Amino acid sequence: MSGPRASVVVPMHGRAGLTRRCLELVLADLPPGCEVLVVDDASPPGAAAELAGFGDSVRLLHLPENRGFAGACNAGAEAASGELLVFLNNDTEPHPGWLGALLNCAAEHPDAAAVGARLLYPSGAVQHAGVAFGQDGYPHNLYAGFPGDHPAANRPRRLQAVTGACMLVRRPAFEWVGGFDHGFCNSMEDVDLCLRIGAEGGEVRYCPEAVVTHLESATRGREDKFEASVSRYRERWRSRVDRDDLSLYAEDGLLEVEYPDNHPLRISVSPRLAAIERGDRHEAELEPLLRSQARRLEEMERELARLMAELRDRGVEVEPPRLGYEDEVAAVRAEAEQCIPALASVLVVSRGDSELLRLGQREAGHFPAAADGRYLGHHPGGDAEAIELLEAARDRGAEYLVVPAAELWWLDHYPGFAAHLEEQACGARHKACAIYRLQPRLAPAEVRQ
Repeated sequence: MSGPRASVVVPMHGRAGLTRRCLELVLADLPPGCEVLVVDDASPPGAAAELAGFGDSVRLLHLPENRGFAGACNAGAEAASGELLVFLNNDTEPHPGWLGALLNCAAEHPDAAAVGARLLYPSGAVQHAGVAFGQDGYPHNLYAGFPGDHPAANRPRRLQAVTGACMLVRRPAFEWVGGFDHGFCNSMEDVDLCLRIGAEGGEVRYCPEAVVTHLESATRGREDKFEASVSRYRERWRSRVDRDDLSLYAEDGLLEVEYPDNHPLRISVSPRLAAIERGDRHEAELEPLLRSQARRLEEMERELARLMAELRDRGVEVEPPRLGYEDEVAAVRAEAEQCIPALASVLVVSRGDSELLRLGQREAGHFPAAADGRYLGHHPGGDAEAIELLEAARDRGAEYLVVPAAELWWLDHYPGFAAHLEEQACGARHKACAIYRLQPRLAPAEVRQ
């Protein structure tokens, strides 16, 4: 007879009441073919006896000496029968379907050597939605403190690490890297294990469908050994990890960077993600920046005045060009609001400038854009790609296309795209922009008629 499909390994050091509650929830929702193993990591006398009521539904492994989280988990893995090892802290309360979700994720992603769950605080806020590595090179729980149902915390994805408070690991991968490193003491063992698995080519995934409430650090003290664990991590991994937190925030739409022709960049940050600090250091940097930009504007104005005077000396009458970016945006906005009905869906040709999308009650989006509506990040490679992007946006419900005067070069650079617009849209050029009303796509039956 083959062994269990998965072994749930629960390390315990005292706090039998917490462990009992955890086991009750695990057993109430245990899929067929799975076992539960509690590792009693040299608990105080009498603690393990409080679990006797579970009988044969729970296997109990006694360790005569305390080995810490890494040692207890390694001992549990060695004694377990399953090919899938599920490490679960005893200070957790798994939600219904948690283990089934982990098993399904492992089945759907055969290259995933480790799978982590979504952990919540008792308040329902996120405690862990995977691990990101900050610009400081250290691991941080993603979206800690966010609402538990926030879309960013409910996005399954591949990551570099997940927490060991609830983690599925395939036995071959676990054994290949030698299990948890005993050199860490109740901190960063899980991150280190994931990074070693990743270094060997194994994938680590985050599974938000597996939900567990975590009473973080209710069972094990870690303050006295924390610095030693941090030092071990720093020496081994800090210079090697991909510092991915900002890319993850951008991927989830919580951080956006716009790139105008000249600095400074425009950065938009969700207030739920970060607060913008403007302390003494930033103010000290800001003052010389403003002085430098003022000097550049003065030089540009002097050069403009010189050129205009030279043209007038030659008998050429010219109107002073508007250099104000705000004026250009305001003119585009005014013409769009005058010509486009409220509540219409509008595309604006731009380089990701969100100011151009503020068109009152109209739903405005960038063009060109990716499938999720965010700025594509580059211009189309040719007419065919430009047309394909337009038609995809039209399929998603776009009704109008606005081409600001600064972007009218599109119609010369992409002549096939311009011809397609003339065939498929009713357009008019105004002073600040061109506006095209996109004709609705015809269904196959309408085309045949």
